[in-house]
Amino acid sequence: MEEQDDESPIKSVRKAMGLLDVLSDARRPLRVGEIAAKLNMSASAVSRLVATLSKGELVHQDEETGRCYLGLGLTALGANALGRRAIDRIAMPIMDELANRIRGYVSLSRLARGKVVFMRALPSPLSQHGVNLTVVAPVHAVASGKILCGDLTAPEILELVKSQGMDPVTTHTIGQPAQFVAAVEAGRADGFAIDDQESAYQHRHVACPIFDHNGNVVAALSGGGALADFQWSELPTLIQALSHGCLRISRELGFVGEANVNLEAFAAKCSQSSTQEPV
Repeated sequence: MEEQDDESPIKSVRKAMGLLDVLSDARRPLRVGEIAAKLNMSASAVSRLVATLSKGELVHQDEETGRCYLGLGLTALGANALGRRAIDRIAMPIMDELANRIRGYVSLSRLARGKVVFMRALPSPLSQHGVNLTVVAPVHAVASGKILCGDLTAPEILELVKSQGMDPVTTHTIGQPAQFVAAVEAGRADGFAIDDQESAYQHRHVACPIFDHNGNVVAALSGGGALADFQWSELPTLIQALSHGCLRISRELGFVGEANVNLEAFAAKCSQSSTQEPV
């Protein structure tokens, strides 16, 4: 009996996490009955979970329609999760320095629940307090995703994109699992990855890996912006700046290797781009 009692709170937490996942994946607010069907739970049990989570503003239920969606309390919790880890404290001044050097935003990104979470620094005078913007993006649509999957095997990458889906963000977004696996392998070999209008029209980004003391990819730095500001001819300089910044952070994490950047691969990427400019 004691064992069952010990498991009960854990099961409740798991159910609450499942409810939040369902609302996160939904493309529209859901009714309690719809949530119950997805979780294979009774509507009354879901109603109790919704009421409890609503008290912490983790879920919001519309009074008129009864439909539920994620609450703003999650935003506050997510914001408080950033900037408190050792890697955040190491990276923030380097990101701020790079943002002002390239005159564009620089992001520290990590994988979380199958998505890429960005913490961004903006150049002055847009930002007077360094990092101040958080973004979440699908792993298959951003340069950082190609880098952050670098330590995964091909089957693990395929399982990740299968679980998350590969909905297009733009008409340039990678849409085939095998194509994304190839992009990850290229990023691993070249030491950088590019997203050319894959995450936003008229925008281009580059990402490089950050390693821990074991040589594992634990994060990525990315930078970029509007195509007009980051033409192909300027990307080698951006790649080198980001790679150097990543190496500085990696050194602080105990990494003793060297940055592996293959700029010879850049010419091939440039020629393959549908939006190529003169280099």
